[in-house]
Amino acid sequence: MDLEKKNQLLNKKITRENAARKFAEKLLEEKSLELYYANEQLQHALTHVQTKLKHDSTLLAYKAKMDSNLLNFSRLFLKKSPTPRLLQELVDTLTDDSSLSDMHIHIELKADDIVHFSHSCMAGRIQTWTPPKDLFSQNTYWDETNKFFWVALANQADCYMAGRITAYNSWLMPIQKYLSLIGEILTAAFIRHLTLIQEVNARKQAEDSEKASQNFLAMINHELRTPLNGLLGSAELLADTELQEDQRKLLTTLNSSGELLRNIINDLLDYSKMSANMFELIEGMFNIEEVANLLRAIFNHSAQEKGLTFIVNCADLVPRYLIGDVDRIKQICVNLIGNAIKFTDKGGIDINFDWQKGQLIFSVTDTGTGIKASDINLLFKPFSQIDLSSKKAHEGTGLGLSICKKLSQLMDGNINVTSQIGKGSTFSVTLPLSVSDKASKKTIQTDEIKASLEGMKILVVEDVKTNQMIINLMLKKLNLAPQFADNGLDALEQLKSRDFDIILMDCRMPIMDGFTATATLRHQGYSKPIIALTAGTTSIEREQCLTAGMDDILFKPYKLQEIQATLSQWCQPHSPV
Repeated sequence: MDLEKKNQLLNKKITRENAARKFAEKLLEEKSLELYYANEQLQHALTHVQTKLKHDSTLLAYKAKMDSNLLNFSRLFLKKSPTPRLLQELVDTLTDDSSLSDMHIHIELKADDIVHFSHSCMAGRIQTWTPPKDLFSQNTYWDETNKFFWVALANQADCYMAGRITAYNSWLMPIQKYLSLIGEILTAAFIRHLTLIQEVNARKQAEDSEKASQNFLAMINHELRTPLNGLLGSAELLADTELQEDQRKLLTTLNSSGELLRNIINDLLDYSKMSANMFELIEGMFNIEEVANLLRAIFNHSAQEKGLTFIVNCADLVPRYLIGDVDRIKQICVNLIGNAIKFTDKGGIDINFDWQKGQLIFSVTDTGTGIKASDINLLFKPFSQIDLSSKKAHEGTGLGLSICKKLSQLMDGNINVTSQIGKGSTFSVTLPLSVSDKASKKTIQTDEIKASLEGMKILVVEDVKTNQMIINLMLKKLNLAPQFADNGLDALEQLKSRDFDIILMDCRMPIMDGFTATATLRHQGYSKPIIALTAGTTSIEREQCLTAGMDDILFKPYKLQEIQATLSQWCQPHSPV
């Protein structure tokens, strides 16, 4: 009994242990399964984290690369214009990146009107896209449907950059940001480039306009002075002929009118030359007494016609020989005296030359109508006259006093005016001039070395028949018989068979001008003096004469005395220099 009971108890124990083992095995199996699932989830999470980390690191590398590229291109476009080559480099930089292997960025950059550049790249295919209508009012536009990101450039139609972006969401915003920044860089570069182009075009237009003005000025200078040469030259030649009293009066009128016409032409041309930066002072020694005598000859007749006394006084203190631009000094004097006679109906005109502290003082005092103090400042403005009505009693260009002031300032001098209504006015010009210490020596040397010019062989190259006649008659007074050529080519042909001591060369002629003819002769080794006969008085034309190889310049209208002085200077091989 006891044994049987023990067996029963033992069987129960075994049964319980088997049940417990099975339960443990089941529980272990369940826990193993849970652990397996947990491990699977962990592996999945780890893979996800690793993938995200990889994308994030790639994105960071892309951002770093783009930041560097943007900085480099920003600096580059600050220094250089956006040429097609630079734009191509920029597009290549945006699209050639191994990190974008899982994404697509298509760039189309169009800027034909700015740099003649249009680029589109995507798997080797060229496409043409149409930007949205409201792009240029928004600057950027994201087309969610077609994945297009548009960037307007330079606020100009058909100037844009477009990107077709297929990318992870985390990449989309950075790529759009960089495209926007690139658009801003390009816009700034294009604007600078357009500004530069506009400035270059404006400068070219200004240069073309200035050149056209210079050419016109040179042409009109020649066209006005050429007939004036015939007029004044004829008057000078007539003065040495036998004339009746009435003819002598007509000649005096012709001479004074011609000189006044020359002064008006000088005023108009000089004002234009000053405006075109072509004005130049030509200084030399001159005799102040000759200037005073010329003023008497020009204005004495006009003053007598109005019943005015006309006195020209040159103080003893004034040095006889001074150094300055005598033509400009005479121009100032003629303008001031002409105005004084014009606005004076009774009384007289007093002209005085004085010398104080190394300065020539030229004053014109009249007993005319006078000027209001409030109107004095208007006198020196170009094309300005006090009486502008159609019924005004006195005509004029309104340039005279303006030219006088400008010329005085160019010679480091000044002009002043004092006036009383009904009593008259005084215009005073002060010019700092140098005294010539070679005047007396030059007179002695000229007397000692002066030789007859008779027999001198002269070739005058001049296309205007009137000028040929004038200079021929002038040279005949010096017992000279010049040979004439109608143009530069004719002169070259004559020089092949004849020899001349000096050539007087006009500058503007048909077939071959004087500049070309002179340059050709100098290139061939011709060494005899060539003197320019020119109506052009601008600094550019003077430079052209000297550059071509001319030795000196004789300006039209010229006088016999000027021709004689020039011939004596250049055709005395044994005279001292």
